[in-house]
Amino acid sequence: MQRFQGKFVKGSEPASVYWQRRAIVVGAAIALVVIVVLGFKALGSAGGATAEGRAEEHTEPKEWVEPSPSSTLKRPQSSPTAEEAEPSGEPAASSAEAVPACGEDALMLQVVAAFDEVRSGSEVPVSVLVASAATGACTADLGAVEVELVAGSDVVHSTAHCATAEPEVVELTEGAGQTVEFTLDGLASEPGCEGDRRRLPAGEYEIHAKLGESVSQPTTLTLT
Repeated sequence: MQRFQGKFVKGSEPASVYWQRRAIVVGAAIALVVIVVLGFKALGSAGGATAEGRAEEHTEPKEWVEPSPSSTLKRPQSSPTAEEAEPSGEPAASSAEAVPACGEDALMLQVVAAFDEVRSGSEVPVSVLVASAATGACTADLGAVEVELVAGSDVVHSTAHCATAEPEVVELTEGAGQTVEFTLDGLASEPGCEGDRRRLPAGEYEIHAKLGESVSQPTTLTLT
């Protein structure tokens, strides 16, 4: 019996080496089987997705349902034009009320001459301040302001005699004023710029400023 013991092992290597090789072969076979199975699963899932996509493409369209008012698109609404709007029978109010004219009792005038004393025939610059004492805004025509040179009770010169006034309406507020500039030429004048414009004689004169019925306090001018 002992002489047949070595015939069960092939080759000259020990038996443990053959068992290790068999284990490696078996492990490789198992790994190959796992890879094949995973590959089939991946192909199956891709095919299923493709089939679902094709099925969706071939599904019949659903029946059209009329949208409800709440789901429709809201468009901006424009207000009717003046032609489309119905007449109300009442005139539309203006966007801004007209500013009234200043009352004569609300106007305050102040006249100031550049000189108190000049030679006869010399020019004299004069400033007139027009202010309002009204509680609200009002308008005044600065183009209607006049400056008069008075001797006693006679008006010997006026800026309105030989010049044509041009309207200059301004808005005045309470306590605020506007200034108008004049130049007195020292020569006599008459309404309509008639008569001889002679040099005024030496003496004392009063300067008044007027706007309608409103008159300033006088200031004195001496001609030498």
